[in-house]
Amino acid sequence: MKSEIEIKLNQIANIWNHFIWEYKFCSRKIKFTDDVKTNYFGDILGYFQDTLDIIFSQSKGSDFIDKFSVTISILQAIYVQQDFVQEMLEIFKTGIEKGNLKQNQNYSINREIRNELIGHPIRKQSGKLISSTLFSYHAKEGEIQYLRYHKDKKFEYEVKTFKISEIQKRHHDFLKEYFDVIIEKLKEILDDYLLGIDKLENVIKGNDFETLLKLVELYSEAIFKSDYAYDKSSLIKIYNKRKEHIRYQSFIDRFCNDLEGSIIETRKYIKSIFERQHQKIEVQNSLPKIEFVFKDFSIEDVKEIRKQQEKSYHYEIGKLATKRNWEDFNFFGGILTSKCKENKLVISELKHMEENIYDEIEYYSSLRLIMKELKEE
Repeated sequence: MKSEIEIKLNQIANIWNHFIWEYKFCSRKIKFTDDVKTNYFGDILGYFQDTLDIIFSQSKGSDFIDKFSVTISILQAIYVQQDFVQEMLEIFKTGIEKGNLKQNQNYSINREIRNELIGHPIRKQSGKLISSTLFSYHAKEGEIQYLRYHKDKKFEYEVKTFKISEIQKRHHDFLKEYFDVIIEKLKEILDDYLLGIDKLENVIKGNDFETLLKLVELYSEAIFKSDYAYDKSSLIKIYNKRKEHIRYQSFIDRFCNDLEGSIIETRKYIKSIFERQHQKIEVQNSLPKIEFVFKDFSIEDVKEIRKQQEKSYHYEIGKLATKRNWEDFNFFGGILTSKCKENKLVISELKHMEENIYDEIEYYSSLRLIMKELKEE
C-alpha cells in the first residue's frame, strides 16, 4: 500500500519542484499565495514522507505501553495527513472542501476514531459531558480497542474495536483518491504548459527575438539562470550587436539551440512523470554480475591516448569560464594559447576576453565562440 502512495507523492513533488515552483505560467494556475511562496508545501511533502512508515507499519507492540504508543502514532499521523490533503486540495484549486471530505467514509471513520480516543477523550458541549473514552487492556494483536461511555447509551460502557489493517486500508484509499484528483489537476496544468512551449518552439526560428524572450519569460524562464550572460538584459544587448561580429550571432544561436534542447528534454520529462504512475516497483535481490576486461596497451596505444588528451581543451575552457581574474586568465589562457597558436580565431577571441575580462557580455561571447570553434560546446 505504501509504495503506491509514495509513487503518487513523488509525482506531485516532481511537478511541484520542476514546474510549479520554476515557471510562472504553472504557478498562476494554482493558489500561489505569499504563504505558498515560502515553499511550506515542501514541508507538507516532507511530513508525508516521514510519517508513511508510521501509518503503514506492521509493528504490533510488545506490551500495553508499546501498543498504546503505536495506536497514538498511527491515528495522529493519519489525522495530520488528512489535514494536509485538505490543504493540498485547496492549494491546487480542486474545488473539494472539508465538507466534501466529511462525506467520504475513508476520511470520516478514521477521523472519528482518532477524535474519540486521542483528540477528545472527554467530550463536552456547552459544559455538559457528551462522552469519555479510555484504552482497553484486552485488545488483540492487530487491533485498536477502547471503552466508550456516551450519553446516548446512558453512559453505559461499550467496547469499540477496530482492525489496524482496515484503518490502514481506509487511509490508503483516501490518499489514493485525492492524490489522483491532485495529479489530474496537475496534468491539466502541464497540458496547457506543453501547448505554451509549442508556441515558444515555433518562434525560435523566427526573427522576432523580443517576442521570443517574452515567451521564454512565460514558459521557460529557468534558462535565464542556466548559463553565463543568459539573463534577459544581456541577451538583448548581445542580439543588438549580432551584426558587429560573428561572436554575438554565435552566442544567440547557441542560446536558441540550448532553448530547443531544453524544450525537448522538458517534453520527455513530463511524459516520464506520468509513465511512472503505471510502472511496478521491482526489487532487485542481487547485484548485477560485473565482468572486468583487462587489456595490455602497447607503446603506440599510449602515444595515441596522450595525443588525444593534448587535443582536448575542456579543462582550460572550464577554468576560463569559472575563474575570471587576471592570474587565472593568464595561466589557463596561456595554456590554451599554446595549444591553439595556429588558430587565428581562438587567439583573437582570447585577446578580446583579456581586454574585457570584467565585461560579462564580451567575455562570454568570445568564450562561446572559442568553444564552438574547438567543438567543446
